Amino acid sequence: MHQWIAENSPATARFYPPEAIREYRNQLAEAYPEFRDKLSELRFETLRRVFMQSGHHRDQAHSMATQAFDAFYQVRSRLTLFSGVDEVMQQLKQQYHIAAVTNGNADLTLAGFDHYFDGHFNADNHGAAKPAPDMFLAALAQADATPAETLHIGDHPEQDIAAAAALGIQTIWYNEKEAEWPLSNTQPTATFSHWSQLVPLVQALANN
Repeated sequence: MHQWIAENSPATARFYPPEAIREYRNQLAEAYPEFRDKLSELRFETLRRVFMQSGHHRDQAHSMATQAFDAFYQVRSRLTLFSGVDEVMQQLKQQYHIAAVTNGNADLTLAGFDHYFDGHFNADNHGAAKPAPDMFLAALAQADATPAETLHIGDHPEQDIAAAAALGIQTIWYNEKEAEWPLSNTQPTATFSHWSQLVPLVQALANN
């Protein structure tokens, strides 16, 4: 993104180097709470404003922000899977309805991983970010599922495990570093540290 800015608006690149854009984006998130969970909207609005502040008129700034964001988003959506995840997802997809529920804003279609999922929920399109319940509830509605028959797998103790458990959803904590569980008021239903463990674990919980 910054390379695109430097090539297409050197004045903006001089006025707003990468660290300055990050700081300004943080300031906008503080000043406008409605942007805090909308990562794509926040980045676009930051870009639009920095182009205007460095001398571009409103329509041009909007167009340049769109192009700069696209340059960012193409690279943002180049995701690399953990070893073994492809095989695991193929097995799970054959048996279960699977949804991605994420605070990130990568495009699963651009990444080439949308075929694993029946739904994709992020804060840009489905309300507040985790640990708010919005995306979980949207995923439940899309799958026509109850919390009791749903399982959430995630790596963040508060945003994934505690948030899902608060809705009555079973949880599996991905604990790659085999750390101590940090929360005293809730526990994951199960834990795994390597992807080869996940399919048997899911099947065992589904059969309970």
